[in-house]
Amino acid sequence: MTYKPVPTKKFKKFLRKKGLRHQRTHGDHEIWDYPGNSPLLRPVTFIGCEKEIPALHIQTNLKTMDMDYAEFVKEISKL
Repeated sequence: MTYKPVPTKKFKKFLRKKGLRHQRTHGDHEIWDYPGNSPLLRPVTFIGCEKEIPALHIQTNLKTMDMDYAEFVKEISKL
């Protein structure tokens, strides 16, 4: 399955729905993680000032969240 870009606002909504919170901004990059004791090996990171999240960033962030693309597409389509 080919990864496709997603609007930034929709991706942020998806992260909030999954329980992640915006922790900080470093330059243009937004750092998102679970509050408190996080099960993630590293936080979810993306450029927040762009209109869309590129396909490669979607791919790497889903890998970080241990989630497959089909599940992501199903959830993002509901938003």
